[in-house]
Amino acid sequence: MTRLTVRLILFNIFICISLACSENDTIKESPEEEFKEIKVMTYNILYSTSNENTLKVLRETAADIIGLQEISTTRLIGLGQQLKYHYYSFPKTAANMSDEDTGILSRFPITQFLTNGVVVKVNPALSVAIFTVHLSPYPYEPYDFRDGIITTAEQAIASASATRLPEIQPVLAEISELQKESVPVFLTGDFNEPSLLDWTSTTAGNNMHFGKVVEWPVSKSIVESGLTDVYRSKFTNPANFPGNTWTTIQSAEEIYDRIDIIYQTNETTFTLKDIRLVGGEGDSAGITVEGYASDHYAVIATYTLAP
Repeated sequence: MTRLTVRLILFNIFICISLACSENDTIKESPEEEFKEIKVMTYNILYSTSNENTLKVLRETAADIIGLQEISTTRLIGLGQQLKYHYYSFPKTAANMSDEDTGILSRFPITQFLTNGVVVKVNPALSVAIFTVHLSPYPYEPYDFRDGIITTAEQAIASASATRLPEIQPVLAEISELQKESVPVFLTGDFNEPSLLDWTSTTAGNNMHFGKVVEWPVSKSIVESGLTDVYRSKFTNPANFPGNTWTTIQSAEEIYDRIDIIYQTNETTFTLKDIRLVGGEGDSAGITVEGYASDHYAVIATYTLAP
């Protein structure tokens, strides 16, 4: 048994005790039959964002299941208790940067803990798995294109494959096991890598992305595993709807791209109703929150549950 396995088991025990206490003291679960929709969100909150601001975003979006990045365990527990949500903070794995980096908030009870995700029970007939990742930010190949460090798609692919592809592969292996059991899966995260669905001949022909067509390896591996990029399933033309999530900061030197993504397995138990970016007033977001502080746009998808 590895030290990581021991740590994960001990951490799960701690969280289970915390969850039990929270349920006894604060959590009043809504009747399961009330939920006709669910909202799934990915949100890099930025370490320096205040709890008050983060709570405001979560409350105004009314997200039900949230994959969070740049979230410490202490902050996650505090947010969960204030929202009266269930919560889980992940120890360091290949797919996140530290013990104080990723977590899940869920309106619905958590019934199973996984290495990179959890399973939640939405209602008696529907359980779903939610994963969240925060992959390595550097080298960030769009910056390397900008700075002349790399000049070809092949160089970008080789760089990304060496860095982030080994980080996502264990996550996809876990998801594969759930797919065999027909468990619906959402994969959320700050992937710190663009999507192959965005760097296409269409965008290159529109003088976007340095005129490059790049089959980014992380998104390619995810799509080839059978998951759907939810935003791009609704907004199929990346030239007209780039959906950039990096960054909310405006600068002439910045390179803007879509690196915060929600993926899902193909399901009949729920149907995508809407997907939007979340940002601040004046931002190019479908949902705006006054005082939004993160340097990433969040992404929220709304689903209608099958009757």
